[in-house]
Amino acid sequence: MYGTLKSGFRNHFAQKLKREARLLGRAHMPGRLYRVRWYPGMLPARGPTDLVEGELYKLRQPAKTLKALDEWEEQYRRELHRATLESGETGQPFRAWVYMYRHRLPEDRYIASGEWK
Repeated sequence: MYGTLKSGFRNHFAQKLKREARLLGRAHMPGRLYRVRWYPGMLPARGPTDLVEGELYKLRQPAKTLKALDEWEEQYRRELHRATLESGETGQPFRAWVYMYRHRLPEDRYIASGEWK
């Protein structure tokens, strides 16, 4: 997760994720991060240096948790992408679900650091 679902946030869905998943650690994946409003949106990477920082979780009951998140993330499309743990624990990327924003965003909203704080 790269936005308001990260472990440091206290909204209802971030707390749900905390209860229903195990945090594996900080991770990154190819993409470009943008400010939508008070929350971020991720769009596809344009080049090899475009990375979005976030957290990787292992869901205990994937179907149940993803159903709830899909309903909440209606402006987003859930897609499988490769994510790499910062710890380099496995040395191999994981295939992970990510919510990609469905709409184009202006470049003045681009977050070059790739991290939502």
